Amino acid sequence: MSTDARLQRLLDAVLSFADDLDLASVLERIVVAACTLVDARYGALGVLDADREGLAAFVHHGSDGATAEAIGRLPEGHGVLGVLIEDPVPLRLDDLGAHGGSYGFPPGHPEMRTFLGTPIRVRDEVFGNLYLTEKRGGGFTAHDEELIVGLAAVAGAAIQNARLYDEARRRDRWRDAVLEVAGTALSGGSAALVRERVAALGLALAEGDAACVIEPHEGGLWVLASSGRQGPPIGFVAAGFDRSWSELVAAAPLRVEAGLLFDGPSVWVPIRDGERTVAALGVGRGTPFVPREEALLATFAAQVSLAWTHERAQTDLQRLRVVEDRERIGRDLHDTVIQRLFATGLSLQGSMRRCEGQPEVVSRLERAVDDIDEIIKEIRATIFALQAASGTTRGVRSGVMDVIEEVAPTLARSPRVRFDGPIDAIVDDDVLEQLLPVLREALTNVAKHAHALDVEVELTVDQAGLQLRVRDDGRGIDPDAPRGFGLANLTERAAALGGALTITSGRDGRGTSLVLWVPDDRRVVADQ
Repeated sequence: MSTDARLQRLLDAVLSFADDLDLASVLERIVVAACTLVDARYGALGVLDADREGLAAFVHHGSDGATAEAIGRLPEGHGVLGVLIEDPVPLRLDDLGAHGGSYGFPPGHPEMRTFLGTPIRVRDEVFGNLYLTEKRGGGFTAHDEELIVGLAAVAGAAIQNARLYDEARRRDRWRDAVLEVAGTALSGGSAALVRERVAALGLALAEGDAACVIEPHEGGLWVLASSGRQGPPIGFVAAGFDRSWSELVAAAPLRVEAGLLFDGPSVWVPIRDGERTVAALGVGRGTPFVPREEALLATFAAQVSLAWTHERAQTDLQRLRVVEDRERIGRDLHDTVIQRLFATGLSLQGSMRRCEGQPEVVSRLERAVDDIDEIIKEIRATIFALQAASGTTRGVRSGVMDVIEEVAPTLARSPRVRFDGPIDAIVDDDVLEQLLPVLREALTNVAKHAHALDVEVELTVDQAGLQLRVRDDGRGIDPDAPRGFGLANLTERAAALGGALTITSGRDGRGTSLVLWVPDDRRVVADQ
């Protein structure tokens, strides 16, 4: 073949991929062009990993789908392929199997003898290696080597252009993602909506199969948001995350090969609120992540942290706005509603004396007075709850409300709360120190295991003692199931107070009732 003819073939090969800007497409076209240029039956392009010691990707041509499936795992850069990685200079062989570095072929691999390989450089960096085998009609020649080396030189420039274009697109996606999260937070979107967008946009940025936003929790973690068909379900997950979380707390991204909610490789980046790591964004997929993708996701998470902090600040501001309304409602309930109900009750009691000869009427009036007394108790409990939530009254009630507010986001809806008796005046610090952890553990168990829709918390103090009751309408407790550490811890806390803890399920197996009882001799009256 004349020199002009060889140059024309090289030019035709270059034109087949030079105008493409999609990196994956460019790599495939380079392999096809190389095979066409020197009439090779099989061709491949191995992309080096970040350490330049193996292959991160392997684009091949010439083997049909059935053959590729029979071969199974693609090469990682050992044998003769590894020779080119260690010494990136052109290599031409007439018998591939006779080379000292040959590892042989796995079952199902087509027979290959002749071989031609050359590195592809992007500027001064070796991007990967081009491998060609089985030249039709004989072995590869020196002219073939010259053509492939020339093709590789142009291919390096095309790959560089495609990488720059790909990086520009990634930055555009990153910018759009950051703006969307910020816009969601600034427009007053809920915390749940912000988290959903963070997970979905993180999935798109890293081109993953699944993504989620998590926060740590005793005994596992909470999945706050999930995206992708393979994303983990939202809710509590019992998983060992201690070591990994400590790395994220140090604001260091984390890459793992498998595990941590995803079957395959995943990358995790911290989300921070000021100086504190409060959550993490994780993305998983079937192929490993490279440092460039990790850095992009970490930068996105850093910007998300600003929106996260703003969202929390907005939540705090909104909470402050309702304080005044809660105080006003509490005053109105106490000064107007309760007083009118009390006056109505007195009026009914006066009427009973005028109806002594009519037992049925007296009985109805007594029931009405009892109902009014019960309504007054309910309203007073509501006033105490409003005051505790507003922060105007600090004590046992406020401590209970703080725990409920802490755990409420993990429940289907906020628990109903009832207070009865002079709780803040009677319950001492020793009892409170055990009471709040019992309540937190009880509500957390409901969130983890009960799948309940309705939860009620009732705290009562009377002459017999203190009683805390947590009831739910969930799936109940299996009497034959072993009791875990949490329930044993609750029993120990009850015993430390000289009280008792009982846990029962409903008659039909639905619902659970946990009762902590502390006897009267544990109480401390404020004025003693």
